[in-house]
Amino acid sequence: MQIEIDHLNNEHLESVESYYDDAPCYIQALQFKTNFKVSELIGYGKGTKFSLSVKGKIIIGFHGYIKSQNNPLVKSLGAYFTWIPDCRLEAKGSKGGIQWDDGADHEGITKIHVRGGFEGIQYIKFDYVKSGQPKIGSVHGLSEGYYDDESTAIQALQFKTNIKTSELLGYEKGKKFSLADKGKKIIGFHGYAEKNLISLGAYFTTVSVTKSVCHGSKIIESWDDGVFDGIRKVYVSYSINHVACITFEYISNHSVVKRQHGNNTSLVEEFELNYPNEFITSVDGTFKNSGMRKVMCVTSLVFKTSKGRISPTYGSVTGTKFVLETKDCALAGFHGWTFLGFLTAIGAYFSLLPCPPNAEKLEARGYDRGAFWDDGVYDGVRKIYVGQCENGIAFLKFVYDKDTRMVIGDDHGNKTPLEVKELDLEYPGEYVTAVEGCYNKGIEGDVESITMLKFKTNKRTSISFGFESSSSFLLEKEGFKIVGFHGKASNMIHQLGVHVIPITH
Repeated sequence: MQIEIDHLNNEHLESVESYYDDAPCYIQALQFKTNFKVSELIGYGKGTKFSLSVKGKIIIGFHGYIKSQNNPLVKSLGAYFTWIPDCRLEAKGSKGGIQWDDGADHEGITKIHVRGGFEGIQYIKFDYVKSGQPKIGSVHGLSEGYYDDESTAIQALQFKTNIKTSELLGYEKGKKFSLADKGKKIIGFHGYAEKNLISLGAYFTTVSVTKSVCHGSKIIESWDDGVFDGIRKVYVSYSINHVACITFEYISNHSVVKRQHGNNTSLVEEFELNYPNEFITSVDGTFKNSGMRKVMCVTSLVFKTSKGRISPTYGSVTGTKFVLETKDCALAGFHGWTFLGFLTAIGAYFSLLPCPPNAEKLEARGYDRGAFWDDGVYDGVRKIYVGQCENGIAFLKFVYDKDTRMVIGDDHGNKTPLEVKELDLEYPGEYVTAVEGCYNKGIEGDVESITMLKFKTNKRTSISFGFESSSSFLLEKEGFKIVGFHGKASNMIHQLGVHVIPITH
């Protein structure tokens, strides 16, 4: 099988997913993902799954081992990565003049110097940051300007960052242009100039995650959770004087990762988010001197979300106020310090707030046990795999569609010697509208699992997978279709819920 990657149209390889068997130790299957598409699974998806991917980087080469030259079975596979290439936006304005180019090897811009005149912008200069050091020679955001065909000079410029917008520098006359690339920041400029600035272009790169400062006392024990896809729950334990413990349930590649900092007291409160449709956008808090060795401690926390919800105030609002917030960004992780079992400082990581999917999350049905999983929201469902055992539904796996690309979901539960059955939909004309199911009531001796599933589409109803039992449920919303699944599983499927979006024709 051959997979083509169109480099001329800026397509690049982002990741490779693979399965291998321990005995014999050979690669069993491979699947390649670019920024535009996902290949078919090449081989058989059995054994241990692993992924070759690095966030923000692309694959530029491979290495590994084969059994022998005469028997080239692949035993292992690795990859070489590099940063995603920067984007160059051609200069806007008039033609002519002498070309200049500051380059794209900067981390950002610290100052912009502009001098105007009667015929337009006379002089422009940028102060950059390169390798952590100041350099005279890109702006976080975008710039707008006007140029005049008669004078051939740019007449005005206005710069926008992620936080503020500058005044219009010059005179608003001529043709308007804009240098912008959504989700990216400017890291360098180029253009043409003579007596005046004649044209201006820019270099863009993907906006990286930003890390805020810590508010409070940096003492004794630091912690850093890193960056995740989102946050599902926050638990806060506090007293009148301080926040004793904070616990986060993060989402990483559709799995839950739990991080706890500090020591729980008797009072623990929970704030749950409707991920992936809701994100934390800011945290308001206070800190003050604890009276112990002049150590500051966090005394209160309040969380605000992209849905406009505000959590209760956890703790007592006293001391110095602080806010963890960046415009148009979601909090993607936290870092901080603890001392003697309480929170002394907290900071956050920020990433661009994703466009909210037009989806609703229907509550999962079944038993509250096992590990939480959530495949997320897609455009539709292509395939459903169901595995059974004598106690009910033991395995689920879904294949989705996103932007006309096939996305293979993770395995949930455990495959058994019984056959895994497949339901293949005629996508995009066929879509899932409802799921019927049954689960045991938990009578002593029963396995607390889902025992039966049946999927309904706009064209048909599937066979019943498993067997009927005492309690039944229906996952459905009139006028909506199912575009994602979530639930809880161990070696069985204990709980199942869905994401739905309105049906459009």
